[in-house]
Amino acid sequence: MKKKLFKAAFISSPIIGVIGSVPLYIIEKIEFPTIFALWAFLTCLVFLYWSINIFLISKFGEKASKKRYLLSFLSIFIVQFLNLFLVKSLKLEFIPQNVGYYPFVPATGINTIILILSNSIILQFQKRNAELEIERLKVNNLEAQRLILLQQLQPHFLFNALSTLKSLISENPTKAEDYTVRLSEFLRYSIQAKNNEVVLLADSIKFTEDYVELQKVRFGDSFDCKIDIPEVELQKKVPIYAVQTLVENAIKHNAFNDKYPLFIQILMDGRRLKVINNLIPKKVKTNSGTGLENLNQRYQMIGNVEIEVIKTEQHFMVFINLL
Repeated sequence: MKKKLFKAAFISSPIIGVIGSVPLYIIEKIEFPTIFALWAFLTCLVFLYWSINIFLISKFGEKASKKRYLLSFLSIFIVQFLNLFLVKSLKLEFIPQNVGYYPFVPATGINTIILILSNSIILQFQKRNAELEIERLKVNNLEAQRLILLQQLQPHFLFNALSTLKSLISENPTKAEDYTVRLSEFLRYSIQAKNNEVVLLADSIKFTEDYVELQKVRFGDSFDCKIDIPEVELQKKVPIYAVQTLVENAIKHNAFNDKYPLFIQILMDGRRLKVINNLIPKKVKTNSGTGLENLNQRYQMIGNVEIEVIKTEQHFMVFINLL
């Protein structure tokens, strides 16, 4: 902040010097060389006023206080007394000798202007710092929200996965071993990618395919998932777990079985990804707050966009933007 204050001092001192010397040039009819010397003298004097105030700001802090103001004016008056003594003693030709105590009036005005300007600079500096701090807190808050939202996904999935594994161990140990290997790969990706806000669509699809295979062990042939994404779209990005969340949401909210299977399709619809499934609604609705609302919040934080949900009598569709 000192740099800004000294910059203001360098800019304003010559200007105030002109304002102070021009009236004497007009009233006293002082010659140009003399008025130029007077301008230089007043410029240095104003810069000295600035220096005193900057020193007091650094000593007493940026907060406006009566003590700082009082010492500021007291210091200026002392400087002005010394200035008058110098003028009278040396009889400087470019300073009119009949000014008496008149310089105390403009000195008070000049110092008041300096205080106003310096306080304005301090307020701007404090405002900028406050804005930067607010932005930093927003970023930290968004990051905390993102981690919370991601962490909400893990317990729900792990509970179901471990329940399935427990059943397989007693029913089919060989299948349980394969399931454990696939589950470990699935969790390894989760751990590696959890620090990323977005991932390649190709990686998200692969992650979703692993998830689907794990669920097929649990549900058998009672549901199927078809994925049809053009190769060119796979290099675009989506929020981590986005596609898997939509598949999980369809499984979670439908009462499917071998007689009434669940069909999920993942495909492109224009520039957006579309996940659609047939509706086999449960009699008892579940609402854990970790599905579409979670995904929508993450989209708002990352891209300031929202997902689109369309529900008909027969189908449930979710559209998400590729980033």
